[in-house]
Amino acid sequence: MSVTVKLDDLTFGYGAEPILSHTTLELLSGEAVVIAGPNGSGKSTLLKLCVGLLTPWSGRISVLGLPPTDPAARRRIGYAPQRIRGATSLPVSVGEVVASGLVPQKSLFSRMTAEDWRRVAGALEAVDLTDLSKECMFELSGGQQQRAVLARALVSDPPLILLDEPTTGIDQRFRPVIAQELRARAERGRTVVVVSHDPEDFHAVIDRVIDMADDRVRELTHEEVHTMLGRRS
Repeated sequence: MSVTVKLDDLTFGYGAEPILSHTTLELLSGEAVVIAGPNGSGKSTLLKLCVGLLTPWSGRISVLGLPPTDPAARRRIGYAPQRIRGATSLPVSVGEVVASGLVPQKSLFSRMTAEDWRRVAGALEAVDLTDLSKECMFELSGGQQQRAVLARALVSDPPLILLDEPTTGIDQRFRPVIAQELRARAERGRTVVVVSHDPEDFHAVIDRVIDMADDRVRELTHEEVHTMLGRRS
């Protein structure tokens, strides 16, 4: 497996306080990884660094062999943030929101093709939103909006998928469907990284759990994962 994300002695923080300190980490193609840890430990920050929304204080980060700010890298990342931003009065349909995930891969002024709409339909089906594709995005429930944002991150089938609390607000019955969809992506060689307060949602489909606490990043052993989930090894 190749290295998709590499952090080398990376330090970043807000104000004068580091939230990540001399962090080294590699994420590989074909694996599904959960990033766990307490509030304020830097989980969302780590994803934002990988997307290029934040710049490290020191150290290096590469994504798909490139700096995360490189447009060629950004076009190959599917990112779903924790909070949905946008004007609630914007008359945009669910299908259009998902289709916007293809924009970075298309040339300027190019039109959506039949193949593009097929991919949109597939992403909507993966999160069980097919019947709501023509509905106004911001008239949906919070959980339905979250599923649409997840479909947007998946629609281009990118090699790196970064999801920040993707099951927040989503009905319990949809969570196993989403977890299995992410497992299928990993099995096709994609790197799937999920920030989650509740790894229980993904325990059956993940390869690794990375714990973030006290300015450090550490891979949990299988025994520690079982303890975290309240299970016996």
